[in-house]
Amino acid sequence: MKLGQGAFEYILVVGIAMLLIVPGVILFYNYSLKSNDEVMRSQINMIGNDIIDAVEKVYYIGEYSWQSLKIDIPNKVTNIYILDNSELVIEYNSYSGVSEAVFFSDINIVPGGNAGSISNSMHPGLNIIKVVSMGSYVLINETR
Repeated sequence: MKLGQGAFEYILVVGIAMLLIVPGVILFYNYSLKSNDEVMRSQINMIGNDIIDAVEKVYYIGEYSWQSLKIDIPNKVTNIYILDNSELVIEYNSYSGVSEAVFFSDINIVPGGNAGSISNSMHPGLNIIKVVSMGSYVLINETR
């Protein structure tokens, strides 16, 4: 009888420990996913603001002025495109699904890639974006 009681107590202790550990692991996992999204959103905001700042700078300097930006694009960014020649849109996958970060400009922006994209082949990692003033508009494209 004593051997059965020891085994039962062991199983009971392990069961209670699992009831405490499993929810803790789930909470930590969800927190880490959300915190990774916050870091990525921060990077995306910095990228968008840098591009818009460069657009405004070269436009106000004058025609044929240009600036190259070295941008490290996060893995979850799927596309960067120009909408209505005034909005820079960065599309990315997040914890809650596909999201977009939109940056507005008063300056006429023209993309250098196909279908409004600033690049024909968007890829994560280091990208060199060239921003060129063409007088009445600013051209944005990826250089290789």
